[in-house]
Amino acid sequence: MPETVFFGVVTFLLVLGPLVIFHELGHLWTARRFGVKTLEFGFGYPPRAGGMWSGATPVSIDDETLFEIKRDGLVNKLVTVRTMLDEQGNQIAVTVRKRAKGDDAEASTGGLIVTGKVRSIDEGQIIVADMLWSFNWLPLGGFVRMVGEESSRSADSLGSKPRWQRVVVMAAGAFVNAVIPFILLPLVLMIPAEKPIGDVTIMTVFPGSPADMAGIEPGDKIIKVDGRNIDNISELQQAVTVKLGATSTWEIESGVPNLFARPAEPQFQYTGDVTKVHLIPRWKPPSRAVVAEVSDPESEMALGRARVFDVSVGLNTLLTVVDEPTDTLYEISNEAAARLDPPAKLGDILRVVGVAENAGKEISLEDARLHDNGLGTKTRVQEGATGVQISTENREIVNRGTSPLEAFPLGWRHSLDTMVLTRNALTTTIIGSTNPQFEGPSTVGPIGIGQLTGEIAVADAGLGAKIITFATLAATLSLSLAILNILPIPALDGGRIFFVFVEIARRGKRISPEREGLVHLIGFALLIGLIAVISVQDVTRIIKGESFF
Repeated sequence: MPETVFFGVVTFLLVLGPLVIFHELGHLWTARRFGVKTLEFGFGYPPRAGGMWSGATPVSIDDETLFEIKRDGLVNKLVTVRTMLDEQGNQIAVTVRKRAKGDDAEASTGGLIVTGKVRSIDEGQIIVADMLWSFNWLPLGGFVRMVGEESSRSADSLGSKPRWQRVVVMAAGAFVNAVIPFILLPLVLMIPAEKPIGDVTIMTVFPGSPADMAGIEPGDKIIKVDGRNIDNISELQQAVTVKLGATSTWEIESGVPNLFARPAEPQFQYTGDVTKVHLIPRWKPPSRAVVAEVSDPESEMALGRARVFDVSVGLNTLLTVVDEPTDTLYEISNEAAARLDPPAKLGDILRVVGVAENAGKEISLEDARLHDNGLGTKTRVQEGATGVQISTENREIVNRGTSPLEAFPLGWRHSLDTMVLTRNALTTTIIGSTNPQFEGPSTVGPIGIGQLTGEIAVADAGLGAKIITFATLAATLSLSLAILNILPIPALDGGRIFFVFVEIARRGKRISPEREGLVHLIGFALLIGLIAVISVQDVTRIIKGESFF
């Protein structure tokens, strides 16, 4: 556990940190291109550990300029210069004093104030390096601080720029995050890595399912789905999940049962004839309760029939240890419980699991079935989006990378798939989908991401496989950041862009900076509250010992 926590923190910073930095660099680059004055680019979040100053802003000085600190030795000192504008719009220093707390905030609002490090001073002007590249103690990403993000009082503020430029600056971060996967995933595909391949074969077909309606039968081999070659189960799962609710075209090679096959021999023979079938993967595949006698076929399935599709199901999953059982499906005697491995005692409630490890809390499926054949590890049969159960025949492991000519179109397709999968995951959360592809935590916060990266780091896998996994995770997170940031949520980029469109709808009449700032403040508080709730769920999952894998 300590090892997972340590590597979780390190890999979390290595994966998420650069994504946020690149996001903020997108804002910085576009802001500078449009002449927006930038005051600070932060690596990490305060408290500040140090920084470097750049830039060369000239401020005129004259006999009326008041120096509140000694003019001699002013070079390389941190100062605050309060200014006024002359008739030509040039800045003239009114006072020069030592930089103080709160000056940065005032400079950010677009007031006539310059803060930074003095580069040089002569009789006519003072040159101030007023752009800080800060390094901060909380290495969770970064930020860029611009002049007048909501205010248009200053000519070089963001708020003073044309609306289209403000939209471009605010959307640039999300755009960079959206582009990253289209660069990262093709590069990942070129890395040689072990990959399981084989013949993806239909084992069972649920009656009334999309696959059943399309005429797919057990033994059929899946060759392609929507033009994609299918070499393993994960490729089929991705091809299906991106087409939820839409027509999907499968190329199938029909299997002919080999009636005289021995146990070790192939159970099906193939003629090489490939046919195309069309089906629509379901958003909400049915989940049926396992019962002794079926009264509603739409929501129930008989035990014997259910075990054709899932041998681990049963009528009950919990056993109570009592003195004299009256129903073996729900109770077990104290004497019999004491002989279990691990043993249990009177009053214990035992959950049926594959392999029991916790004494007094679990009973293995094998022991449970010996006690009562109606027991199982679950009491429902969950269908998938298409209604098939599959396996990989003639399985082998190959170690290879993809050529550059193949990697880029394939990587771009994976990037588009990731966008669709992210959208579908959000949709399933909203509509309450039962699709098993989206099982697991519907949302995770920073702590959950750290747990995930830590588990990947300590997993029993080669370095190449881990690099590919981390890169794929980074691509997914980058797209998630892009989508989240562009949504019209207060305090995020999309929320600020929304106010620009409100301004357009009001024919140029702007919401006051104070009101807009209040909305963003409230939105930020709600976001922090949501992250806190999600983090509590993440911590609870870790305490319970639950894993992502």
